[in-house]
Amino acid sequence: MSKPTRSLSDSTRYSVSTTPVSSFAENIELCESGGIVANAGYGSAEVIEFTAVELASSTSSPSLGPSVMGEEKRKAGLRDRIGLKLSVDTDGLPRPAVPNDKAFFRVVKEGESVHDFYEFAEQIYCAGAKGKVIMAKRKSDGAEVVLKIRTKRENRGGERNWREIMKQLCGLQGSDHVLDINEILEDDLAFYVIMPRCNGGELFQFLVTETEVPEAECKRIIREILIAVGTLHKQGLVHRDIKPENIMFNQVDLAAATPKSVKLIDFDTCVEWTPASPKSNRFVGTPGYIAPEALMGQITPKSDLWSVGVILYILMTGETPWSSLVSLEDGTVGSAGAKKMYTSLKNEVFEWETEPWPDFPLARDMCQKLLAFHPEDRPDSVQEVLDHAWLSGT
Repeated sequence: MSKPTRSLSDSTRYSVSTTPVSSFAENIELCESGGIVANAGYGSAEVIEFTAVELASSTSSPSLGPSVMGEEKRKAGLRDRIGLKLSVDTDGLPRPAVPNDKAFFRVVKEGESVHDFYEFAEQIYCAGAKGKVIMAKRKSDGAEVVLKIRTKRENRGGERNWREIMKQLCGLQGSDHVLDINEILEDDLAFYVIMPRCNGGELFQFLVTETEVPEAECKRIIREILIAVGTLHKQGLVHRDIKPENIMFNQVDLAAATPKSVKLIDFDTCVEWTPASPKSNRFVGTPGYIAPEALMGQITPKSDLWSVGVILYILMTGETPWSSLVSLEDGTVGSAGAKKMYTSLKNEVFEWETEPWPDFPLARDMCQKLLAFHPEDRPDSVQEVLDHAWLSGT
């Protein structure tokens, strides 16, 4: 369908929707240990130093017309832009049984090595002493996999929590839109998380390179993201870092004329949640996608819905919704940076009357609901969003 186009980063044009914006130049996110983390997909992260600054994105009106900028400048422009106590009714939701620990965690026996089972290939990302992510081949059948090495921590309590969450995620094998965890090997030094390789790239890269995304494709992508998020929520988990870099595409049959399926990745940020969960003193996430209440320690499933709203806004407009973004010096709830970002999000004025929103009133209505500043004003569940007229009408 032919629709007016809008600029993405004052250089790229999208017809109905478009391109995500990474928070900072290298997709910066906050980690629970404090500090900032540069994420490279498949759950890899590295703590780096960062100081609080304010980043202002362009506030000029979007221009219409064909793309006139080169690919490199388009990507550079994109990366220069930016890459929130409530109750959620979870009563009555069935909780799938948590699989037996031994079903997916396999201790490497004495005299054996992970190399006996997997042939390591090129490195995708290195997080120094914390671990790395590599391509690998399973020796038993030659299947290509992604292998994440997670160095064991001294914090045994945190490690136990991580193990429990991984057990739940392993029980989701076969989920349509949550990346499988095939198995987790363990030796004295590290865990080795084995995952299928996605062959379609990141949503982020897709949106950087695509110049026209039909509304129907926007709907499909958002619907599949929501299904993935809902799968976690039914397990009592909140992802806390929903963003384009953590959404992969995969196509099982490369020869078939079928769309690439969405796969949600990076579960190290997941946390167990119930309506009785206490307020946290730390937060994680990526500036530009963190919900305002999370900055105050009140993370809930509705915080994930906020992040989906940000992605929807970017898909439909090619623009980040933020006129400016405050960076964060660490992940401390209530810190000066967190308070400043909270205030900035509260004072943001969305441009709902500019193109393309008037042409897509149902998409606008859904996005407005997802980006409601107060959590109680957002939809109560993923299913409520999936039942919205914009998604249910097709």
